[in-house]
Amino acid sequence: MTKKLGTVLALPICALALSATGALAQDGACPDDGKTRRECTKEIRLWNNTPNTLYIVLQAGKQAHEAINCTVADKGGGDIWLQRALGDTSQCFKVTQDYHVYVNPETGIPPNSFVSVNLPWWSKRRPNAPDTYIDWWRGGRVVIFDDKAALDVTYGQLKGKPQVQLTAQSPVVACNNVPNNTCKTAELQVYQVPPEAQIAQSTPFQLTEFTFASIDPIEDGGKFNSFNQNYNVSNVDQLYLPVAIEPVREPADVPYMGTTMSVVDFREKLRVFAGANANFRNPKKWPIYNNPVKGGKPLFPKAGIRVPSALAVFNYYMNPSFFGDTGEYPEMLPENPPTLIQRMMDLWTSCTTTGNCPDSPVYKELNDEFVKSYGSYISKCTPPDFLKPLPGSNPPVPQLHALLRYVHGWVPFNAACPGVPELPTVAAGSRMPIDYIDLQYNYKLRRAPQWFNPYTRFGHTPPAEGGLGANAYAFSIDDQSSFLSNSGGRLPGGLIIAIGGSQGLVNGKQMPPPVPAFYAKFNFGLFLGPAASSGTAWAKYGICSDTADNEFPPVGPKDGYAIGFDPKTQRITPAKPCPVTLTDTRGRTYKLVISVARVPPRAIWPRFTSTPEHPFDTNVISCPSGAGLVPPDQWCNFLTQRADPKNEVPYALSARSPLQ
Repeated sequence: MTKKLGTVLALPICALALSATGALAQDGACPDDGKTRRECTKEIRLWNNTPNTLYIVLQAGKQAHEAINCTVADKGGGDIWLQRALGDTSQCFKVTQDYHVYVNPETGIPPNSFVSVNLPWWSKRRPNAPDTYIDWWRGGRVVIFDDKAALDVTYGQLKGKPQVQLTAQSPVVACNNVPNNTCKTAELQVYQVPPEAQIAQSTPFQLTEFTFASIDPIEDGGKFNSFNQNYNVSNVDQLYLPVAIEPVREPADVPYMGTTMSVVDFREKLRVFAGANANFRNPKKWPIYNNPVKGGKPLFPKAGIRVPSALAVFNYYMNPSFFGDTGEYPEMLPENPPTLIQRMMDLWTSCTTTGNCPDSPVYKELNDEFVKSYGSYISKCTPPDFLKPLPGSNPPVPQLHALLRYVHGWVPFNAACPGVPELPTVAAGSRMPIDYIDLQYNYKLRRAPQWFNPYTRFGHTPPAEGGLGANAYAFSIDDQSSFLSNSGGRLPGGLIIAIGGSQGLVNGKQMPPPVPAFYAKFNFGLFLGPAASSGTAWAKYGICSDTADNEFPPVGPKDGYAIGFDPKTQRITPAKPCPVTLTDTRGRTYKLVISVARVPPRAIWPRFTSTPEHPFDTNVISCPSGAGLVPPDQWCNFLTQRADPKNEVPYALSARSPLQ
């Protein structure tokens, strides 16, 4: 569930008008008319707080998706972002090539300095190029290197070759004209990238991702929504450098996501987690990527320790022959799974067979679904050797490394095999993705031997508990902790990316975790009103707790919160009621108590219709009073309850804003 941070600037496209040909035309958000629009260019600002020189590459990828009048099946797809930018849905604007922008590829970004680059929505190539337009904003990436040898694996193949040529009036990627910007115009290079010059996993780098502008889904009309910006720090594949991201935004009221830990501290945390020696080798607990030695020297002499995710680990052990220092992916060390990986595999076997673990029901649910997906896969396609069924298995299953690679990737067995069904979704009425996310976070409830994924715990727990304290993607659907969407305040906006420290960040505070997600089909919600007109806002909350210890993430002045309560995990009963404690920014404490919450498909609460005289069922909700609490007749007594299974939101509590 995407959280809305700050006031989203809704900048609607102009109304439909009749074109000269009689067809409906629509003015674009950033049309190709030679005019300069400030909102059509955003800033990428990267601060180097590390002791090494950094190098960055901005990536724009191929775009061949479902678009207006351009299905993948009949026209090979297109790019709805370009359609809405240019105001033309009669063309597909498919992008067939990948593009790289190299920023200071020769001199890099020195320590304690920054580069600032202006990134337009699109650039237009000269006639006879394979693509008419490059889309810089949809699914963009910032790839960060701290080793010149790693950068040169790709840059060395392009250096000196013809760069992308643009039309005279095309918007261009350019160094921003601001004081102290170390971006060098003479070194800003844009290339069309052939397959052999792609950035491979075999090189050490850190990845961040973004999409600028918001376009509605095609099924909802695919309309331009706003100039919003979505972004994340991605540790889905590996951990390499500490990254923090803030929006370029006025006012600077959105905190950063990621971590501002120094590189030295970050790498020491990685070393301890992996159980490696002082030279970042011989890991005993978790694999690390090998830094090959050639001619007596490391291939990447300035690279530090690089730790793969659970997905990458099982991908490697599934098929080591695909890897190696000459392949797309690097070799992992050690050759056989170390202790934490072996424990994950043993736990999976135990929890799916003997049922001798507290999370067995969820393990079995996942196992059944992925075994079913695998059965569909082998019935339709011939698997490679490393995905063939184990002899005598019934139902057929692959080797455990392979099964867990797909589980931790959260993907069905449908690679290069059409017709295998996708995994169940919440929208389709399945609780499985919710259970899977809960299992990834089971370290909050379980002790070490029962952790489903130690990598997730390591990435998210505070440094004092041995983790990185980073709100960054640890697995592919870790959106709630790792994805932000907001406007740039007063446009144009953009992103500040700080590496290895907080210098360069404007807000400088870390984004608190999101409130627990509300899923109408599976839990009930507490809907809190927005800040009071005086500016008093909600500050902290506690669920099934007499104290409010969790900080609310910031929202806009007109936005409240929807807190999800999961009866399956919270087990609320009259014998074990759930107190909900809230505080506001003036230090006042609010409280309500929930005493009943049954697990769906049972009715969560008995049917109830709220009236002014009886706003909530007193058998379900109570309003305590006491020293230090806001009196019930000032807030809690005004709660309203919905308990109607036929409603789109069947079970919910609505609460007023905090007091003035």
